Amino acid sequence: MPDLYGLFSNRRAAQQALLDIADSELLCYGLLGLEKNPHGRACFRHQLGRCAGACCGKEPMVEHQLRLLDGLQQMRVFNWPYAGAVGLVEQHSDVRQIHVINNWYYLGSVENIADAAQLTKMVHGFDRDGYKILSGPLFNGQHEIVLLA
Repeated sequence: MPDLYGLFSNRRAAQQALLDIADSELLCYGLLGLEKNPHGRACFRHQLGRCAGACCGKEPMVEHQLRLLDGLQQMRVFNWPYAGAVGLVEQHSDVRQIHVINNWYYLGSVENIADAAQLTKMVHGFDRDGYKILSGPLFNGQHEIVLLA
């Protein structure tokens, strides 16, 4: 899967995220396709000191692109890091739950590994909300992860 950045509910939300990155990184709206610029001339944001000048050659294009990629990294969507389904083990005193997940899709919870096999047979696709909820617990290292596939 190629590098993906951001999970947005609509086009407007994606554009707003790009505007926010441009504002914080002094990027040119014209070069990002957010507004029209006269070719080779400084954009209005450059005149206001809000663009570093890649639009008019005052900044190397590679520096502009590197700042864009740096800003996008905060929104990077990570590929599913496992070959198949996993169990995220949640232990509280004497209660143990295994949350079965595959490709960022929450399949359900069981109390033992043997029961998890049934859940892994469910057909599913990528779940945007599942990604947002589950990426933290899967990546933060605070829970045991059991490979199920």
